[in-house]
Amino acid sequence: MKFNKRVVILVALLVLVAAGSFYVWAEERDKAAQEAVFEDLERFSEVLQSILDLYVEEMDSEEMIDAAIDGMMRELDPHSVYLDKHQYENLMIDTRGEFGGLGITIVVRDEYPTVISPIEGTPAWRVGIQGGDRIVGIEGETTRGWTSEDAVEKLRGSPGTQVRIAVSREGLDENLDFTITREIIRVPSISYYQMLDDRVGYIRIARFAEKTARDLHGILLGFEEQGLDGLILDLRSNPGGLLNAARDVSDLFLGKDKLIVYTESRIPSHNQKFYSNGKNTHSGYPVVVLVNGASASASEIVAGALQDWDKAVIVGQTTFGKGSVQTVIRIGEDSALKLTTQKYYTPSHRCIHNDRNDRDEEAAEAKPDSTETTEREKYYTNGGRVVYGGGGITPDWEIDLPEFTDLQLKLERNNSFFSFAVHYTVDHEVDESFVVDTAVLDLFRAFLDEKKVEIDEAAWNEEENLDYVKLAVKREIFRKELGTKGAYIATLPEDQEILSVLEMFRAAPTLDRMFAYVEEQQKLAKSEEQ
Repeated sequence: MKFNKRVVILVALLVLVAAGSFYVWAEERDKAAQEAVFEDLERFSEVLQSILDLYVEEMDSEEMIDAAIDGMMRELDPHSVYLDKHQYENLMIDTRGEFGGLGITIVVRDEYPTVISPIEGTPAWRVGIQGGDRIVGIEGETTRGWTSEDAVEKLRGSPGTQVRIAVSREGLDENLDFTITREIIRVPSISYYQMLDDRVGYIRIARFAEKTARDLHGILLGFEEQGLDGLILDLRSNPGGLLNAARDVSDLFLGKDKLIVYTESRIPSHNQKFYSNGKNTHSGYPVVVLVNGASASASEIVAGALQDWDKAVIVGQTTFGKGSVQTVIRIGEDSALKLTTQKYYTPSHRCIHNDRNDRDEEAAEAKPDSTETTEREKYYTNGGRVVYGGGGITPDWEIDLPEFTDLQLKLERNNSFFSFAVHYTVDHEVDESFVVDTAVLDLFRAFLDEKKVEIDEAAWNEEENLDYVKLAVKREIFRKELGTKGAYIATLPEDQEILSVLEMFRAAPTLDRMFAYVEEQQKLAKSEEQ
């Protein structure tokens, strides 16, 4: 295929126009800079044309362009990516929170796509698909060796269309055949909520999507009708989502005309500030926000805004530090460029982004110890409390959690708990009164032996490992039988951070007293270290 270098340059210019950047060239770049870019584009077109014309083997022009794009993206931060059709569709699904499909969560287990759990009320749930079901065929084609993405691509489709799947279920000799009609599947961004002891509400936000704030507002109204004395907002391991959703969630707690977050870029005219409107403010009770090292992006915007305005106590571990803004730019008909264009700053002027995470593949190890705050830059909340910069949101109360033992990691990585839950529930009925007693532990140990999972006897008998195994077995059995909410029902009563926060609510029922309480806890932790 003969490529004219003028065509390549024209394509590049069209991309710039699509990105909304052409006026930047005209108004903010000098003539020399513009000419340098044109020269570089011409050089690129000559290299491409030479390869296509003269290389010893015939090369595909599209593949060469894709390789060039990949090379460019490697020079940028890891959040700037080129999205092919499949990746772009997934991004749109994540932001909308809905798609046409069956309503199941799947992973690959033993070479086959396997159902973790169906979403309640969806087509898969109504026809009886269960957690642990192995999808061994789709439309008559074996799925052995497929990735989760392969299966998802086949299972999703236009609402009203049908898909045939074959399922292998433990305890049955023959496969089960289902013909399921696809529907619009709405993935809730709030995965669980309930009123805990002492009239404290608990809400788990798994990600930030278009309807997160609306749903949260409705849940809060229901809690408040019951008499709400406090709220736990769980953002642990929440990777983020939409900026607008983070703004609207923050708005629910801030009142009117409060700066939530602002952005800065290298183009001053693109900088933005986001304020609350105070239309649906929820107040009159203390709020605690739970975060950890996997809380990122929109989660950090919410935590930072509520912390800076003294509207919540932040508890947990320092957040990830993903405070950069990605602009999605359509490229052609079915692909896009997700490009970092700005960085987020909290109301106290802390930059959320941790540049170290972009540079270091072992970012978690390179991240400064969250307890060593003496050398980090100090900022001040609206009420004069000290908070720290340096990337991420440092909690008001940092709670150190025990690290996984070798045995715990091994059993989790082998999916031993999930596999046992599928096996156990074939012959045992389970309700919310279920406990993992000695008999269940013995069955689990026998299951591990049958699967040839080698277990160190001394490690098995350690109290911390036995406690972990009991909780993990219950977690997966409840997940298998009750879906996602089952995992929360099983684990929340044993969640050490939740228990610590509930104790704080009892000891310090107002925000002001909570701030004093966590300060004392921090001092106590430091004295114990010394």
